Amino acid sequence: MERTLINGMDRRTTRVILASSAVLVLWSLMSSVLKLGPITASIITYSLYIFYWLYAVRFKNPLIIRLLVIGTIAGLLELATDHYLVDTIGSLVYPGNELMIWSSPAYMPFAWSNVLLQLGFIGVLLTRKFDIPKASIMLGIAGGMYIPLYEHLANNAGWWWYHPNAPFVFNAPVYVILCEALISLSLPWLIQHAENHTLKKTLLLGCICGVWIYVSAYLAFNIAG
Repeated sequence: MERTLINGMDRRTTRVILASSAVLVLWSLMSSVLKLGPITASIITYSLYIFYWLYAVRFKNPLIIRLLVIGTIAGLLELATDHYLVDTIGSLVYPGNELMIWSSPAYMPFAWSNVLLQLGFIGVLLTRKFDIPKASIMLGIAGGMYIPLYEHLANNAGWWWYHPNAPFVFNAPVYVILCEALISLSLPWLIQHAENHTLKKTLLLGCICGVWIYVSAYLAFNIAG
């Protein structure tokens, strides 16, 4: 039986996270090609979120639990960022035919939790080979490159879209790409601190991540919007 490392890093978990990331991309691609609408965003979001919690509890994986805690808190705080994008600057648009929390679809906090978990785990993999500054830069670039693809698929699937009031790369505004790069840049540092501190401090790190998402959106829009 494969021995699980103390911090939750093992081959089985790595395979599961990478495979689930591929499932998200393929599901998004299918939804985009078939133009299936926001119901498919809800299905994949809730399914992945529940799966991650079941996996974390079943295998008592402390790393995945901490990533889920950070992602869930940050996702809930991200509702303020969505409100800024939707109602303050009028850039982001969601369909009007779904359950909403404030300015966001009800699934959105959990969608952020899933993505932050996936990116955070990749950040952990990078910090096993590189120091924190190098890992942060690499993940920032990766996050910035991944977002145009995801935004393009989300647009065609009818999950959300943006008003043409900013420069675009495919269906992603440049400021959104910069925002996601800034968010990804912070994850290796956050995860390292979550690994080495109590769960109580992990809650605080989730709050920091949620606030940084808002700050990143504000800075990115004022720089590139």
